[in-house]
Amino acid sequence: MSCSLLPRFKAVIDVIRRNNIKVRTFLDLGCGDGSLTVEIAKLVEAKEIYCADIDVKALEKALLRGIKTFMIDLSKDTLPIFNNSVDFITALEVIEHLINPDNMLREAYRVLKSKGYLLISTPNLASWANRIALLFGYQPYNCEVSTEILAGVLWGGRTFSKPAGHIRPFTLKALKELLIYHDFKIVDIKGAPGVEPKELRHIDSLLSRIPSLARRLIILAQKT
Repeated sequence: MSCSLLPRFKAVIDVIRRNNIKVRTFLDLGCGDGSLTVEIAKLVEAKEIYCADIDVKALEKALLRGIKTFMIDLSKDTLPIFNNSVDFITALEVIEHLINPDNMLREAYRVLKSKGYLLISTPNLASWANRIALLFGYQPYNCEVSTEILAGVLWGGRTFSKPAGHIRPFTLKALKELLIYHDFKIVDIKGAPGVEPKELRHIDSLLSRIPSLARRLIILAQKT
Protein backbone atom coordinates (compact mmCIF):
# COMPACT_ATOMS: atom_id res chain seq x y z
CA MET A 1 0.00 0.00 0.00
CA SER A 2 1.37 3.42 -0.99
CA CYS A 3 1.96 5.67 2.04
CA SER A 4 -0.34 8.33 0.54
CA LEU A 5 -3.19 5.77 0.49
CA LEU A 6 -2.88 4.85 4.18
CA PRO A 7 -5.92 5.97 6.22
CA ARG A 8 -3.84 8.24 8.45
CA PHE A 9 -2.44 10.15 5.48
CA LYS A 10 -5.88 10.47 3.91
CA ALA A 11 -6.95 12.05 7.21
CA VAL A 12 -3.97 14.42 7.08
CA ILE A 13 -5.00 15.55 3.59
CA ASP A 14 -8.57 16.06 4.83
CA VAL A 15 -7.39 18.30 7.69
CA ILE A 16 -5.31 20.40 5.30
CA ARG A 17 -8.23 20.79 2.90
CA ARG A 18 -10.89 21.64 5.46
CA ASN A 19 -8.64 24.32 6.98
CA ASN A 20 -7.83 25.67 3.50
CA ILE A 21 -4.08 25.79 4.14
CA LYS A 22 -2.22 27.59 1.35
CA VAL A 23 1.38 28.60 2.00
CA ARG A 24 4.61 29.73 0.41
CA THR A 25 7.14 27.93 2.63
CA PHE A 26 6.70 24.31 3.74
CA LEU A 27 8.95 22.18 5.97
CA ASP A 28 8.46 18.42 6.43
CA LEU A 29 10.11 17.00 9.57
CA GLY A 30 10.96 13.31 9.33
CA CYS A 31 10.22 13.39 5.61
CA GLY A 32 11.76 10.07 4.55
CA ASP A 33 12.21 9.93 0.77
CA GLY A 34 10.02 13.00 0.22
CA SER A 35 7.24 11.22 -1.69
CA LEU A 36 4.50 12.42 0.66
CA THR A 37 6.26 15.79 1.06
CA VAL A 38 5.77 16.45 -2.65
CA GLU A 39 2.07 15.53 -2.50
CA ILE A 40 1.43 17.86 0.42
CA ALA A 41 3.49 20.65 -1.16
CA LYS A 42 1.26 20.51 -4.25
CA LEU A 43 -1.87 20.59 -2.10
CA VAL A 44 -0.77 23.68 -0.13
CA GLU A 45 0.76 25.29 -3.25
CA ALA A 46 4.15 25.73 -1.57
CA LYS A 47 6.88 27.49 -3.55
CA GLU A 48 9.75 26.64 -1.16
CA ILE A 49 9.96 23.06 0.12
CA TYR A 50 12.30 21.84 2.85
CA CYS A 51 12.83 18.32 4.16
CA ALA A 52 14.57 17.19 7.37
CA ASP A 53 15.46 13.63 8.33
CA ILE A 54 18.24 11.55 9.90
CA ASP A 55 18.26 8.93 7.11
CA VAL A 56 20.93 9.84 4.54
CA LYS A 57 19.71 7.41 1.84
CA ALA A 58 16.12 8.64 2.16
CA LEU A 59 17.29 12.26 1.87
CA GLU A 60 19.20 11.42 -1.31
CA LYS A 61 15.89 10.34 -2.87
CA ALA A 62 14.16 13.46 -1.55
CA LEU A 63 16.87 15.62 -3.11
CA LEU A 64 16.15 14.03 -6.50
CA ARG A 65 12.54 15.20 -6.12
CA GLY A 66 13.74 18.80 -6.04
CA ILE A 67 13.43 19.28 -2.27
CA LYS A 68 16.04 21.15 -0.24
CA THR A 69 17.16 18.65 2.42
CA PHE A 70 18.71 18.81 5.91
CA MET A 71 20.21 15.80 7.68
CA ILE A 72 19.54 16.38 11.37
CA ASP A 73 18.56 14.55 14.56
CA LEU A 74 15.25 16.12 15.55
CA SER A 75 15.81 15.10 19.18
CA LYS A 76 18.85 17.34 19.64
CA ASP A 77 19.82 19.38 16.57
CA THR A 78 18.96 22.94 15.61
CA LEU A 79 17.23 23.41 12.27
CA PRO A 80 19.42 25.39 9.83
CA ILE A 81 16.51 27.75 9.16
CA PHE A 82 15.97 31.37 10.19
CA ASN A 83 13.52 32.33 12.94
CA ASN A 84 9.96 33.15 11.83
CA SER A 85 10.52 32.06 8.23
CA VAL A 86 8.28 29.01 7.61
CA ASP A 87 4.52 29.04 6.98
CA PHE A 88 3.68 25.36 7.46
CA ILE A 89 5.38 22.37 9.12
CA THR A 90 4.39 18.71 9.10
CA ALA A 91 5.72 16.01 11.44
CA LEU A 92 3.90 12.85 10.39
CA GLU A 93 4.53 9.64 12.35
CA VAL A 94 7.72 11.16 13.77
CA ILE A 95 7.23 12.39 17.33
CA GLU A 96 6.75 8.86 18.71
CA HIS A 97 10.30 7.99 17.57
CA LEU A 98 12.08 10.85 19.33
CA ILE A 99 14.08 10.64 22.54
CA ASN A 100 13.46 14.35 23.06
CA PRO A 101 10.26 15.52 21.31
CA ASP A 102 10.49 18.86 23.12
CA ASN A 103 13.49 19.82 21.00
CA MET A 104 11.53 19.25 17.78
CA LEU A 105 8.53 21.23 19.02
CA ARG A 106 10.73 24.09 20.28
CA GLU A 107 12.52 24.25 16.93
CA ALA A 108 9.23 24.09 15.02
CA TYR A 109 7.92 27.02 17.05
CA ARG A 110 11.11 29.00 16.48
CA VAL A 111 11.15 28.71 12.69
CA LEU A 112 7.39 29.15 12.18
CA LYS A 113 6.01 32.55 11.29
CA SER A 114 3.41 34.09 13.56
CA LYS A 115 0.17 32.13 13.08
CA GLY A 116 2.07 29.48 11.10
CA TYR A 117 0.76 25.90 11.24
CA LEU A 118 2.21 22.67 12.65
CA LEU A 119 0.49 19.41 11.63
CA ILE A 120 1.32 16.28 13.64
CA SER A 121 0.18 12.67 13.30
CA THR A 122 1.04 9.85 15.72
CA PRO A 123 -0.35 6.53 17.01
CA ASN A 124 -2.87 6.84 19.85
CA LEU A 125 -1.87 5.00 23.02
CA ALA A 126 -5.48 5.15 24.25
CA SER A 127 -7.09 3.84 21.05
CA TRP A 128 -10.03 1.46 21.27
CA ALA A 129 -7.77 -1.37 20.06
CA ASN A 130 -5.15 -0.72 22.74
CA ARG A 131 -7.79 -0.57 25.47
CA ILE A 132 -9.03 -4.02 24.43
CA ALA A 133 -5.48 -5.35 24.11
CA LEU A 134 -4.66 -4.24 27.66
CA LEU A 135 -7.89 -5.72 28.97
CA PHE A 136 -6.76 -9.15 27.76
CA GLY A 137 -3.15 -8.71 28.86
CA TYR A 138 -1.59 -7.82 25.50
CA GLN A 139 0.96 -5.08 24.84
CA PRO A 140 -0.56 -1.86 23.41
CA TYR A 141 0.00 -1.60 19.67
CA ASN A 142 2.79 0.82 18.64
CA CYS A 143 4.19 0.77 22.18
CA GLU A 144 7.25 -1.42 21.79
CA VAL A 145 9.34 -3.09 24.50
CA SER A 146 12.10 -4.53 22.30
CA THR A 147 14.29 -3.38 19.42
CA GLU A 148 14.39 -6.92 18.02
CA ILE A 149 10.96 -8.56 18.33
CA LEU A 150 7.29 -7.56 18.49
CA ALA A 151 6.68 -8.84 22.00
CA GLY A 152 3.19 -9.40 23.37
CA VAL A 153 1.30 -7.65 20.55
CA LEU A 154 -2.12 -9.02 19.60
CA TRP A 155 -1.64 -8.46 15.84
CA GLY A 156 2.13 -8.86 15.85
CA GLY A 157 3.72 -9.47 12.48
CA ARG A 158 0.64 -8.56 10.43
CA THR A 159 1.70 -5.00 9.62
CA PHE A 160 5.33 -4.95 10.81
CA SER A 161 7.84 -7.78 10.81
CA LYS A 162 10.00 -6.03 13.42
CA PRO A 163 9.74 -3.08 15.84
CA ALA A 164 9.42 0.32 14.17
CA GLY A 165 11.20 2.23 16.93
CA HIS A 166 8.23 3.74 18.75
CA ILE A 167 9.43 5.03 22.13
CA ARG A 168 7.04 7.92 22.95
CA PRO A 169 3.39 6.77 23.02
CA PHE A 170 0.84 9.60 23.22
CA THR A 171 -2.77 9.88 24.25
CA LEU A 172 -4.81 12.73 22.79
CA LYS A 173 -4.80 14.53 26.14
CA ALA A 174 -1.00 14.22 26.50
CA LEU A 175 -0.28 15.48 22.98
CA LYS A 176 -2.60 18.46 23.39
CA GLU A 177 -1.00 19.39 26.73
CA LEU A 178 2.50 19.11 25.24
CA LEU A 179 1.62 21.37 22.30
CA ILE A 180 0.02 23.95 24.60
CA TYR A 181 3.10 23.83 26.85
CA HIS A 182 5.17 24.81 23.80
CA ASP A 183 2.82 27.77 23.13
CA PHE A 184 0.84 26.26 20.28
CA LYS A 185 -2.90 26.73 19.94
CA ILE A 186 -4.93 23.67 18.96
CA VAL A 187 -6.83 24.40 15.74
CA ASP A 188 -8.18 21.03 14.57
CA ILE A 189 -8.20 17.40 15.73
CA LYS A 190 -9.04 14.32 13.68
CA GLY A 191 -8.84 10.58 14.28
CA ALA A 192 -7.85 8.01 11.68
CA PRO A 193 -8.22 4.21 11.53
CA GLY A 194 -5.35 1.76 11.40
CA VAL A 195 -4.57 -0.97 8.87
CA GLU A 196 -5.06 -4.00 11.12
CA PRO A 197 -7.16 -5.88 12.05
CA LYS A 198 -8.85 -6.05 8.65
CA GLU A 199 -11.69 -8.07 10.15
CA LEU A 200 -12.71 -5.08 12.31
CA ARG A 201 -12.13 -2.34 9.75
CA HIS A 202 -15.76 -1.15 9.77
CA ILE A 203 -15.76 -0.76 13.57
CA ASP A 204 -12.33 0.87 13.38
CA SER A 205 -13.60 3.49 10.92
CA LEU A 206 -16.64 4.24 13.06
CA LEU A 207 -14.65 4.63 16.28
CA SER A 208 -12.09 6.82 14.51
CA ARG A 209 -14.75 9.53 14.40
CA ILE A 210 -14.02 9.92 18.13
CA PRO A 211 -10.37 11.11 18.12
CA SER A 212 -9.65 9.97 21.68
CA LEU A 213 -10.49 6.38 20.62
CA ALA A 214 -8.98 6.46 17.12
CA ARG A 215 -5.94 4.38 16.15
CA ARG A 216 -4.14 7.50 14.86
CA LEU A 217 -4.23 11.10 16.05
CA ILE A 218 -3.92 14.09 13.72
CA ILE A 219 -3.59 17.54 15.32
CA LEU A 220 -3.30 20.87 13.55
CA ALA A 221 -1.75 23.52 15.81
CA GLN A 222 -0.87 27.16 15.27
CA LYS A 223 1.94 29.36 16.58
CA THR A 224 0.38 31.88 18.93
